[in-house]
Amino acid sequence: MFMKWMKSSAIVLTAGAMLLAGCSSTGTTKTVTKGSDAEPVTIKVNTWYNLENENFDLVKQEFEKTYPNIKVEFVSSGDNNAAEQVKKVDLAAASGEEMDVIMFSQPSFYVQRVALGMLEPLDDYLNKEGLKFEDEYVVNTQVNGKYYGLPGKSVNFFVAINEDHLKEAGLPVPTDWTWDEYLDYANKMTKLDGEKKRYGTYFHSWTYPYAMVAMGNQPENAYLVTDDYKSANITNPIMRKSLEVRLQAEKDKSATPYTEVISQKLNYRPQYFNQDVSMILTGTFFIPEVGGTDKVPATFKTVFTPYPKVNKEDTITTPVNSDYLTMYSKSKHKEEAYTFIRWFTTEGLMVQGRNIPSWKKANMEEVLDKIIAATANPEMIDKESVLNFLKNSFMIPAINPPAYSAEVEKMMQEEFDLLMLKGQDIDTTMNTAQEKIQKLIDSNK
Repeated sequence: MFMKWMKSSAIVLTAGAMLLAGCSSTGTTKTVTKGSDAEPVTIKVNTWYNLENENFDLVKQEFEKTYPNIKVEFVSSGDNNAAEQVKKVDLAAASGEEMDVIMFSQPSFYVQRVALGMLEPLDDYLNKEGLKFEDEYVVNTQVNGKYYGLPGKSVNFFVAINEDHLKEAGLPVPTDWTWDEYLDYANKMTKLDGEKKRYGTYFHSWTYPYAMVAMGNQPENAYLVTDDYKSANITNPIMRKSLEVRLQAEKDKSATPYTEVISQKLNYRPQYFNQDVSMILTGTFFIPEVGGTDKVPATFKTVFTPYPKVNKEDTITTPVNSDYLTMYSKSKHKEEAYTFIRWFTTEGLMVQGRNIPSWKKANMEEVLDKIIAATANPEMIDKESVLNFLKNSFMIPAINPPAYSAEVEKMMQEEFDLLMLKGQDIDTTMNTAQEKIQKLIDSNK
């Protein structure tokens, strides 16, 4: 097994903890009896995923085969737009629509809905199975002492690079590098002459992790608010480095200009796959995407590198996050909803074969092989570099942000935009954001 677990302020991966407990149904104790003759009920599962691309037909088929008394209806616009999905979920809740299982793409969406009372605590269901959460899952979903969701896929951040561009620039595949070296690679792969421009890298518009890139791999206080939620966490050397990296890439013209990212509402997927950029900071959900599909084949090979470090002597680390499967508090089929949540976050992700699970008992190497084999062009995924990343990176689970994290990120984003678009200096950016966010924290105590 290749993922490492260690202990720091949070749980971190170590090599021996990934022993396969088995992907059969004996791995978990189910709330709803398999093969029951009870009248079937239908549960609605809200998600943002493209159902066809993400093999949800297979998920539905295998789940209903195991639990014929539970039918699954997926509700998705199919466009992979998680932010829009959350808006639709909120609208559905406000209008009294039936929902049972709700998937959230990130912790901020999750904790906000916990605060609104939209989600059902799962502690009683876990206790009924006799489960200890920390024995089952990597990512901790606990909020205010209760578990309102179970983690689905494990999202580890790394860098994806177009191998053709790397070779063209005469650069080796990095196995341990710093942000300064990342900028150097971006410079060397940038080509602005000729008919088609190509930037060395692309930073997306999201505040996390792209406005705070160097913060992402810190073992403690890696967010805009400290882990104890007591203080703003902007005026520190690592946040300064984050802003310096972004400014330097703009100055060097080695990253897609931020003005274009914002004004043209660019998306990282077409930027990378159209070869408008050579490398992107992204997550492990991207592994199957670079292998292409029957409809959109992959046209070049991708290699993967660990998350860049601030200092050469630092340990190679990467933040690990997750999506969340939760139960709607007004669900009429709570037992069945929990059964699906528990199955999908364990055996279901193995069946789906698209993502690395947060389930500790999964055979990770087997999962990776399945992910790669299921793509249209598996030869376009460099497995060796993926394994190097997973073997040699300490995975640091992110701390759930406070319920008001959307406001925190909005405040940071406003100052970041002034820095990138209006020439505001770094000190003013950091100090103003620190002051605004601290006031917000104090008002929420």
